[in-house]
Amino acid sequence: MAASVLTSHMAGIDVLRGLAILMVIVFHGMAYSAPELKWGAWLPDQIFLLTGWGWLGVNLFFILSGFLITGILDDTLQQKNYYGRFYIRRALRILPVYLCTLALAWATRSITGNYVVVCIFFLANMPGVFLRHGYKLYPPLWSLAVEEQFYLVWPSLYRILKRTGMFYVSLALMVICPMLRALAFAGMLHTGDPLSKTWMIADNLAIGAILAILVRSSRVTVKMFAAIGWAQFAAGVLGLSVLFGLHRMDRPDPLRNSAGLTCFMLVFSSMVVLMLCIFRTRRLPRFLRFFVFFGDISYGLYLIHMLMLQYYDRLAGDRFRSDPRQLLLRFAVANAIAIGIATLSRKYFESPILRLKSRIAAAR
Repeated sequence: MAASVLTSHMAGIDVLRGLAILMVIVFHGMAYSAPELKWGAWLPDQIFLLTGWGWLGVNLFFILSGFLITGILDDTLQQKNYYGRFYIRRALRILPVYLCTLALAWATRSITGNYVVVCIFFLANMPGVFLRHGYKLYPPLWSLAVEEQFYLVWPSLYRILKRTGMFYVSLALMVICPMLRALAFAGMLHTGDPLSKTWMIADNLAIGAILAILVRSSRVTVKMFAAIGWAQFAAGVLGLSVLFGLHRMDRPDPLRNSAGLTCFMLVFSSMVVLMLCIFRTRRLPRFLRFFVFFGDISYGLYLIHMLMLQYYDRLAGDRFRSDPRQLLLRFAVANAIAIGIATLSRKYFESPILRLKSRIAAAR
């Protein structure tokens, strides 16, 4: 059965987590930081334009989260400490680094106190609902809010509806969320940024949940699971080819952000399936271990990397917006510091805290 692809350490998932964080880092350090920058030659300009798609790394993170969290819930559904185990483990993983990042950002005036309060309640993806004006936000935190809102709802739903019910809920979200995004980008729904609202992008998490459910089904073999992955890949690539061919992906129109995002999700979901199947028994080749390293430090790196870019700008100014060499220097220096901090955090701060899981009875 397909569950044989699930091992205690799924190296293929680590690779995809590393890919996701690198996509986000390149996006924030390049196209996001200097969207109007010209490099003076066709090839560098085209490569720079490609970095503008790096924001999709967050959507890949959501798919991985939906897959892993749903798997955890399914595997522990019959345990008496179902809720306690889940929430204690999530708190140990999420809160220490999250709260330290908030404290550092507030202490260095990168964010305002009222925004910190909103973030403590994991509402950073909708600060405008609670704070009308006079706040300074930190962009990476919106996705943490989406994750925590998912954690708040999904375990209870899974406990009530079980595997079959949640499979159909996830399928429904795959239909409903793209429709909501299309309505929002068509100006028929007014919710602020649709791509940061949990109810608009829950299909990112749902497609990962579908994979977690399918892979645990006794009816699904490894061969069938791989075929599902290839079918997703084909559908996603075909859809993107059509949308790019119609020039519907080069501007923020309803199709780009509804069907287009769904096509990207199908491709990413297929990558999850194929990485699980390929590395079910094989060892990772050496060149992929580069991604595993970044996957291991991805959480801390995601939270800290934009702060390092902001601190660099305070010292060096904003010449990077019009000078490619300055942009590359900024990217290298700020991210090298961020990687160093994230590596130290993972080894000496996060890992010791995570080991507490074995000492807390309710978390076992």
